Amino acid sequence: MGPDGNKEKRFSGEIKKSAGQLMKGRKERSSFWHYAYVIGVGGWLFVLPVVGGAYLGRYLDGRLKAGISWTITFIIIGIVAGVYNVWLFYFRRQG
Repeated sequence: MGPDGNKEKRFSGEIKKSAGQLMKGRKERSSFWHYAYVIGVGGWLFVLPVVGGAYLGRYLDGRLKAGISWTITFIIIGIVAGVYNVWLFYFRRQG
């Protein structure tokens, strides 16, 4: 093997090293956005049923002159639905 073969090996090694660093950087950067996405979606899946239940309960309380019983009931239903949504979302993502 002449001097050209040695240069090719060194060049090939540098390319591999650079590609590895680039892939590592991409993976680290994408993992932040991945976790931000998962947390954001999980938050919306929980918050929307709770807020929707509160608004629906408040509306029914106003229409039926029932105090706050419907509001509390639908907030609790919203919490249960939100927990179920988040659990289902994370369970499906793992499988």
